[in-house]
Amino acid sequence: MTISNKPDNRVILKEMVDRDTGEIFHIPIFTRSTYKGGGFFMAMQEGFIHLAKLGLKGQEMQILMYVFGKLDFENWIRISQTEISNELEIARPHISAAFKTFVDQGILHKGPKVGTSWTYRLDPSFGVKGRAKNEKKIREEIHLSVIEGKKK
Repeated sequence: MTISNKPDNRVILKEMVDRDTGEIFHIPIFTRSTYKGGGFFMAMQEGFIHLAKLGLKGQEMQILMYVFGKLDFENWIRISQTEISNELEIARPHISAAFKTFVDQGILHKGPKVGTSWTYRLDPSFGVKGRAKNEKKIREEIHLSVIEGKKK
């Protein structure tokens, strides 16, 4: 693979010298503008280890990955189960069962209903979308909603 140092490639070749041998080599440094993906969220490693140990089935993991992809700021998730069913070509009852599992396992927390769909919030133990400093605020809001929900 040949990488030129032209600006239109958005790659910078950094010349490095091996201190032991004196050999000169070039390392490509890809600039930020080469990232073509969409949004992103900060994942929590311990949370992912916990997910791996839960024994979620293939379709449940597939649905969860899709939900991660639809995560909105401050960990809100507003997506209809019908949309997920259509996108992943998984029967709606399986989507519903997976969401029940996610709530029962504490991965998602059920929020208010908006229109015909429920909203959910990803527990910040698994990841945060938004500013890292808001993780504590999200955790407190979820904790308060769980306490208030149990009082009803």
